[in-house]
Amino acid sequence: MKKNPRFQLVRTGTDTVRWRLLGGNNVSLGSGACEYARTEDCLAAIDWVGHHHTELTGEFSHSSGGRWRWRLRSDTELIAVASHAYGRRIEAQRSLERFHAGVAEAISGQEIDTIADWRTKYARHSQDNSEYGSD
Repeated sequence: MKKNPRFQLVRTGTDTVRWRLLGGNNVSLGSGACEYARTEDCLAAIDWVGHHHTELTGEFSHSSGGRWRWRLRSDTELIAVASHAYGRRIEAQRSLERFHAGVAEAISGQEIDTIADWRTKYARHSQDNSEYGSD
């Protein structure tokens, strides 16, 4: 059974949440650029992106290693970012196109779940263990 693109809320800390867009194959297509203290604010941001994503300005940048990323901006703020870097600009452009198509499909389905960010969990554990490796 193929899943449709959908938004997911990611708990990034004890008091923060952000959104990301997953494709039908569960690969992250992009993420919200900021964190929210309240789930309701994050859901409102998803709704706003769903209705305004075609009006946002896409930007492409690359690091010194040649890894390309896209970003979406409104007139005043950064709204969404690529989930990972790409080896070529054309790949980043195609990723942004998939993001736009995914938003359009996900907003009509409105299936949203919430998960905890595993990176936060493991970052906390690595900080707890850092005192043991410094002898």
